[in-house]
Amino acid sequence: VDRYAGVVGDPDAMLHALLRPLPQTLWANTLRISREALVTLLADDGIGASPVRWWREGLRLSDGARPGLHWGFLAGLFQVQEEAAMVPVRCLEPRPGERILDLCAAPGNKTAQIAVAMGNRGTVVANDRSRGRIAAIRQSIKRLGLVNVSVTVRDGQGMDHRCGTFDRVLVDAPCTCEGTFRKSSLPRVADREQRGRAAALQQRLLERAVRLVRPGGRIVYSTCTFSPEENETVVDAVLRMFPGELRVSPVCLPGLIHSPGLQQWGQARYAGELAGAARIWPHQNDSGGFFVAVLERRGAPDPGPTADSFHPVPESSDWLRPFGERFGIPQERLEGMLPVRRGGRHVHLLAQDHQAPRAPAPEMLGLPAVRRKSLPLKPTTAAMMLLGGYATRNVVELDRDQLDAYLCRRTSVLAPAQKAGCDGPGYAVVRFRGFPVGVGQLIYDRSSPTVWLTSLMPKAWQPPGRGALPEPGSAGQGRGAGETET
Repeated sequence: VDRYAGVVGDPDAMLHALLRPLPQTLWANTLRISREALVTLLADDGIGASPVRWWREGLRLSDGARPGLHWGFLAGLFQVQEEAAMVPVRCLEPRPGERILDLCAAPGNKTAQIAVAMGNRGTVVANDRSRGRIAAIRQSIKRLGLVNVSVTVRDGQGMDHRCGTFDRVLVDAPCTCEGTFRKSSLPRVADREQRGRAAALQQRLLERAVRLVRPGGRIVYSTCTFSPEENETVVDAVLRMFPGELRVSPVCLPGLIHSPGLQQWGQARYAGELAGAARIWPHQNDSGGFFVAVLERRGAPDPGPTADSFHPVPESSDWLRPFGERFGIPQERLEGMLPVRRGGRHVHLLAQDHQAPRAPAPEMLGLPAVRRKSLPLKPTTAAMMLLGGYATRNVVELDRDQLDAYLCRRTSVLAPAQKAGCDGPGYAVVRFRGFPVGVGQLIYDRSSPTVWLTSLMPKAWQPPGRGALPEPGSAGQGRGAGETET
């Protein structure tokens, strides 16, 4: 607070905000549910939610809420994300059908925000330099049902022309993270050397973004730190590197309180247009801290070629037959998506207008939909959550106790009404309150009318704290553990 007392406006208010718990916020996955319907659903489970004033999809939750443990998170109805962290993508203004690069994508919240805003069409390239960090991106893609994302692993400084050009690029750069003070149990204050190293990397990343965006395109540069060395200094340096090629577009989000970008810091003086950047201090919106600058590349919009696009091997539509034959999902629900081969384990669903980069080659392409080596063909949990809401047969609606059993990978006995729409042993869509939560397996007892539902909840999908529990009673012994899905 002392370091920024001269520019923050109200140091005491900032101090008090930093010492309060950070409110829980999230945004509705409008591919599956409206914000209004989500408010009602959360209220039914005792969670109060109020709209974020500046974005139509955002919600702020009541004190004590733990949204990551709510079944709606597993069902992909919402994504948990800090309020200020939602701002960069809102400023990016993604549009359906565009080609967009998230240069430093892990853990994937902003990638998901982009993909949903694009209506699950077009191209999102989610890149990160760390292979170990892309697991979180992959899981969000599957849980939210995203078919328009390619995941790549490359140091953002080394992305070259082979990845093609983009309509928009997000550079949510690695930084010293001062704005995340309220989320950290042991906050650390960066020193001058750490700020300098971060700024050097940030400048190279932003420079690379300029070279990858098309004329008429947009770049959003953001950090979750207050440090001018990593914010205005970086953007000012890149503006000078590309004289006349870039302009700063003022951030304007009605309802979001923010301060203008700095015009000077110490001995440094910045371009006047940097006043159009946004500094979000914690006390202004009771949030974390962020810096956001919007850059437009001058020139007439150029929808030219994307260089060498990667062309995945198309697969036969026979791989998708179970969706119609077993579950009665109308064929039109698969329109706009192509079955493609990526690796040896699954057939993936990919947006028809997706233009993946040739280099770096995608580590993940679209959504894994069907296991290649299972007979009968097994739809993945991700595919059932994407399409299971349209199923008309072999659907099991769970009650609350059965949902808990399903999430713990236990078997349930179905009531007569629950099995009325099922036509025999095999896979079933599992739903709760009408929303798909995964895949189960129906097992019929030949000597009685009993039908069991075996949970096929993947271990990797289980909410924290939910382990597989012993089967209740002898009838379910040996029917509890579902198969693992990566």
